[in-house]
Amino acid sequence: MDVVNIVETGDLVVEVTETSKSIVVPTKTAKYRVSREVLKSVSQVMLGMLAGAYWKETGQHFVSLGEGFVAVTEVWLRVVHQAQPSYDLNFLQIWYLVQALDYYHVDLNLFRLWFAAWYDKFDVTRQHPSELLYPTWRFDHARGFARWTRNLAYGDTGHIVESNPTKLYQYHLPPRLIQQLNAAKGRLRTVLFRGLWGPCHHLLESKCSCKEKTLFDYQKHLYSIDVWPLETVFLKKSINEILLNLGKFNYEAPMSACGQCRQDYKGIVERVIAMVKEYFDGLCLDCLDRSKPKTGDVDLDYWRHDKLEEHEWVFGCRFKHKQPTWYFSFNGRKEERDRLVKRRTNERRTQYHAYQSAQSSFFDDDWI
Repeated sequence: MDVVNIVETGDLVVEVTETSKSIVVPTKTAKYRVSREVLKSVSQVMLGMLAGAYWKETGQHFVSLGEGFVAVTEVWLRVVHQAQPSYDLNFLQIWYLVQALDYYHVDLNLFRLWFAAWYDKFDVTRQHPSELLYPTWRFDHARGFARWTRNLAYGDTGHIVESNPTKLYQYHLPPRLIQQLNAAKGRLRTVLFRGLWGPCHHLLESKCSCKEKTLFDYQKHLYSIDVWPLETVFLKKSINEILLNLGKFNYEAPMSACGQCRQDYKGIVERVIAMVKEYFDGLCLDCLDRSKPKTGDVDLDYWRHDKLEEHEWVFGCRFKHKQPTWYFSFNGRKEERDRLVKRRTNERRTQYHAYQSAQSSFFDDDWI
C-alpha cells in the first residue's frame, strides 16, 4: 500500500481503517507520512500518545489510528500540517470531521478558513437550513450562520428546531440559540401584526358613519388572501408565505367613503411588507461572543443592549446588520455564570483525582 506524503520529510506514518457498517471487514485503509512534532503540537491526545511514558506508540515510527473515515483523516492531517488542502468531504462527513477533531482535542479554530473554502465549493443549498446551523456555528462561519438563521426565521413554519442528519446526537446548538431564533421569529409576527393593525386602529377611533363597513371590508380582504386573522394564519404559514400573500393585497375604500376611511391601504401594506422583509438579518456570531463587547465592557453591554446606536451594534462584526440582529444575538450570549460553574466543576474533579492518586500512592508505599 502506498503511503500518502502529507510531509515529504515526515518521521511518522499513521494508518486509518474505514469499515462499512454492513460488514465487519475493512473496506479501505490509508497510510499518511506526517510530522510527529506537528501532531504533538496541535493535539493533546497525540502528545500523550507520542511522547507519553505509558503508550505503546511512544517512540514508534508507525501508529494505527484505528477506525475512521479515510477522507476525514486526510483532511485534518493536511490542515494541521498546512499542506495542500483537500475538500473532498460530503456534508455528512463534516460532522464526523468535528467528531475526529474533538476526539484528538484539536482546536477547530485551525479549520475556520478551510471550512469557509469548503462551504463555498460545496452546494450547501441541497441541505435543509436546519441542518446547516451546527456546522456553521461550530466552525465560526458568520455569514453562513446568519444566512441560515434568517432563512429559518422567515421560511420555517411553526416552532424552529435544528436537525442533525447523523447519529452524533451530542452535536447540537446551545438551547438558548434556538430560543432566540424563535424569539426573533415571534418579533417578525409582532411587527407584521402592528403594521396591518394600524388601519384598524385608525378606523376604530373614527367617528364617521362609514367606518364599520370600511373596517369590515379591509379585514375581509386580508382574510380573502389568507393573511387574516394573523394569529391563526401564523400557525400554518411561514413569514415568507404570508408576505407573498400580502403581495396580492389591492383593497381600496369605495369613493362613497369619507376622507378618513379612504386611507392608502395598498401603500400601507407595501410599507409593512418592506419593513418586515428587512427587519432581521439572522443571528450574528460576533454579537453572540461576549469576549467581543460592543461598548468595551460586557456589563455595559448589558445595560445598553437595547440603546446602542448603529455604529456600536455592528462594531467588530464580520457582516453589516441591523439592530434586531444585535438584540437577539446579545440575548443569546452564554452567561459567565455557566463558565464559572464549569470551571469550578473541573477544578473539583482535578482535585478529587489528585487526592485519589495520592491515596493510592500512599497505600502502595505502605506495602513495600
